[in-house]
Order: sequence, then C-alpha cells, then structure tokens
Amino acid sequence: MIDARPFKIEDGLIGKDDSLYRGEKLPFEHLTKLIKSGVKRIDAKRVVIDSVTILAMQYSDKFYMRQGLQGMIQALENFGVSSLILSEYAEDKEIPLEWIVTSGIIQLYHKQVEDSMERTIQITKMRGIKHSEQIHPIELGSDGIVLRHPRLSP
Repeated sequence: MIDARPFKIEDGLIGKDDSLYRGEKLPFEHLTKLIKSGVKRIDAKRVVIDSVTILAMQYSDKFYMRQGLQGMIQALENFGVSSLILSEYAEDKEIPLEWIVTSGIIQLYHKQVEDSMERTIQITKMRGIKHSEQIHPIELGSDGIVLRHPRLSP
C-alpha cells in the first residue's frame, strides 16, 4: 500500500503531508515507480488506485495530468497487472481524464428511487469487448453481487 495523499489526518485534523514529496506535486513517474516496485516485491497480479480523484487534485495542468495518468496506466499494462482505478464523477461535470485513457469504465450508482435507495451498475466503456450499456440494478449481499435484468426489476 502506497499512501500518496497530499494531506494527513492526525487527531481529527487535516494537514499538509510533506513526508513523501516535501509539499511538491508527486510526479507520475515517481508514483509509477513506487507502484511497480510494490508489484515486484509481492508479485501482485492486481493494482487498485483509490482514488485518482484525490491524485488529480494536486495538478492544475490537465495536459500533465492526462499524460502522466496515461503513462502510468500503460506502464501497469506493460507490467502485466490488472488495474482498477477508482474515481468520483458527477454528471454535471466534464468527462474525467481517466475515462479517456482507460480501457474500461464501470459505473456504480446509489440513488434514491421514490422512498428507497437503489444500487445499479453500468458498463459505459470496455474497449474491444461487446457488452450491454444498460443500467442494471444490483443487490449486494452475503452471496456477493447479484445482477438483475433491467426489464425484470420491479
């Protein structure tokens, strides 16, 4: 686990964390090397980046962010690991950079429908794979995720 947040939480207070990169923006090349080193050390098959939204908050230059993220994703693909990159997205905002540089996008929703909450899943993009683009209701339980067909749901 690599904690690359630009802040730390101590005693309920949030403050700037200079321990990893001394207050400068963490270069993607450096982060990629840290991740690859961790992958080698434990012979990992999967990498989770939670969340790229927090990482992106450090950069005002969108070109640098896109170039760095694309390079990191390409390096992980070349390294042979499956990557899951988590991000937050609000539909009223512009399309996030990670949507452009990744091979697949799976959106999870948790929204209010009448007087109850509903969880759904939608595969928005999966490069090279034919898939449903419908929004499918899901249930999370002791058996894992149960996918419901959208036309059969109450």
